[in-house]
Amino acid sequence: MSRKGSLALSDYLPAFEHPGEPFLHYYSFPQEGAVAETECTRGEFWTLSQKAATALTEGGCGKGHCFALCLGANQYLDLAFRLASAMTGTIPVTINWQADPVARVVHKIRLTECRLILTDGCFPRETLGEIQRTLPELAVFSIEDVRGLPPLPEDEFCGDLNEEATKIIIFTSGTTGEPKGAQLPYRCYRTNRATFESFLAVSPDCRFATVVVNPLHHTNSTAVTDWALRRPGTHLHLMERYSTPYWRILVQAVAKGYERMAAPLVSRHFDFLEGLIESGKLPVELTALKDALGKVDVLIGSAPVGPTTVKRFLRLSARTPRVRFGSTETCLQVLGVPHHLSEEAKQKAFERGWSHEHGGERKVGYYVGRPHPPYTEARIVKSTTPGDPGYMQDCEPGEPGFLLTRGDNLMSGYVKDPEATAEVFRDGWYNGLGDVCFALRSPEDNEPDYYWMSRTSSLLVRGGANYSGAQIAGELKDFVTTHYGLPGDAFEIAVVGLKVESEHEDSCCVAIELLSEVARDKRRAIEDTFLEEAPRHVSKGARPDHLRFMPIPRNFKGAVLVEVLKEAYLEILESGPEP
Repeated sequence: MSRKGSLALSDYLPAFEHPGEPFLHYYSFPQEGAVAETECTRGEFWTLSQKAATALTEGGCGKGHCFALCLGANQYLDLAFRLASAMTGTIPVTINWQADPVARVVHKIRLTECRLILTDGCFPRETLGEIQRTLPELAVFSIEDVRGLPPLPEDEFCGDLNEEATKIIIFTSGTTGEPKGAQLPYRCYRTNRATFESFLAVSPDCRFATVVVNPLHHTNSTAVTDWALRRPGTHLHLMERYSTPYWRILVQAVAKGYERMAAPLVSRHFDFLEGLIESGKLPVELTALKDALGKVDVLIGSAPVGPTTVKRFLRLSARTPRVRFGSTETCLQVLGVPHHLSEEAKQKAFERGWSHEHGGERKVGYYVGRPHPPYTEARIVKSTTPGDPGYMQDCEPGEPGFLLTRGDNLMSGYVKDPEATAEVFRDGWYNGLGDVCFALRSPEDNEPDYYWMSRTSSLLVRGGANYSGAQIAGELKDFVTTHYGLPGDAFEIAVVGLKVESEHEDSCCVAIELLSEVARDKRRAIEDTFLEEAPRHVSKGARPDHLRFMPIPRNFKGAVLVEVLKEAYLEILESGPEP
């Protein structure tokens, strides 16, 4: 089929050459337990995207102009507007419907100079009303109304959009400061497709499907759905949001007989699954789910994968999890567990990180795989601060340092922030990941395996050495489990470093969230003895200085919001004495 458009749009055209082929299966949940499915052929989706292109042009958006996705759930019409942006040269700006207050939405819209707001029936009416009162000059379009518009003629498509043009703007989470708008060009998503097909060993003629439930306002689902929009023959199963029927839908999708399937999830989804199994509320037979999980590449990212999660995966699917690692600025993917390693080799790779020591001290790491040459490169250096000893010097095997990456998957920069952009690039390498890692040579093939230790924001400086807050929390959780007889799912522990007693040394500040009556019954015993007993049973770096019982703030992926926790902890410390 001959179609007009730009170089950027041409990447998508092969996926829509056969209009009668099935493409998209969309699942919404009108009420608890109920599922409504919408199906879309490639031709129907292409036409919807042309209609979305009309909505954008009539809304005053042309090449280089931004529009805001103020949506309240995953919508397949959202994806139609994203394809329409390639037709028109416009730029979507994602809004985090789970976390963005009105002031932050307004900030994102103003910073990117959006000309149009797209919304849906799920976005809170009160929030939208406040935004409209603050920005009365902006047009608002409900994406459900797109069906009544005429398709934009193909001879009106933007014809001069190259791979360096911005495809989308996704804001960082803001867990380490004010959210910044990462400008991700079409080049990133072309690389993303090649990276994922290499990572998962998906051949060009493979009958492939992906099942997407993570929010579309994040880089995760953005990258995976864009891959589906580019790849001929791919079936996309999209959920409105996570709900209990997800597991039944996954089993049903596997039953369609695809040769390969990928399902991006986060560790918390498996916490939910464990709860469904234990409560007898799993919406499908457990044997059927185990069989399905054994046939799907479950892609896990954004949180450490420790022994509990690996054992859970082995029990449910007889496979280790396919851990993947990256960030918004890297268009999702930097590292991943290699496809070619045997299950035994993968399991041993995880175990090497859990038992790692360096310099005579325990340095626990969580396996995050390897880079994807020639698409992504990685290295670990002693320092990323100019003038520091060890600046941009590679660490020796097993030595913790700062993870850098390089490749065509990297953003072009932050919106209107050249200083922040310059700060995260060093000699062509991206150093903005903010992760402390180490690498070990694999005994299987002598290739470097990468292990995540912590975010730099969660490091504690004690005695002149750096300690991982996540590692300390793990040690202290083991202590509480053993010493007080509490099951691991009855409580959570997080650790932050705050300069309470010294301007130079971090105090180890421990937050414990009690999740069950059993745990709450133990509160007094923990209060009375924790700070005295724990130092006798944990390593020197993990000795606690302060203890508070409090909620532990997390994002949707389950990762601790370190800066939020630090602020809350300081407020509590300032309000009263130790418990």
